[in-house]
Amino acid sequence: MDEHAITHIVLRQYSSSSSYNEQETAAASHLSISTLRQLRALGLIEGEESDGETRYSEEAVMQLRRIRRLHHHLGINLAGVEVILQLLKRLNALHQELEQERKRTYGRKETSL
Repeated sequence: MDEHAITHIVLRQYSSSSSYNEQETAAASHLSISTLRQLRALGLIEGEESDGETRYSEEAVMQLRRIRRLHHHLGINLAGVEVILQLLKRLNALHQELEQERKRTYGRKETSL
């Protein structure tokens, strides 16, 4: 019996609706609460005020981890981290535009031969 199995793997960007308070965010990102507040004041992360406390999204936690890697592990100063984050954001936007253009271009049926 020679059966062939085909496995499809679909990768999707994870989107979470969870939010974390400052202590949970600090623990998850391995940063102090004062560092969180400093990064928020610099505009490198966003938090949302809810019931008198600041809440952070899963995306903010991922951003904090990225900031920590760049700053602590690679020795990049915060100004450099800010530039890198802006470039990554722009690169992601361009990637999305390219995907939309590909869908628009290749999604159409060719009618002329």
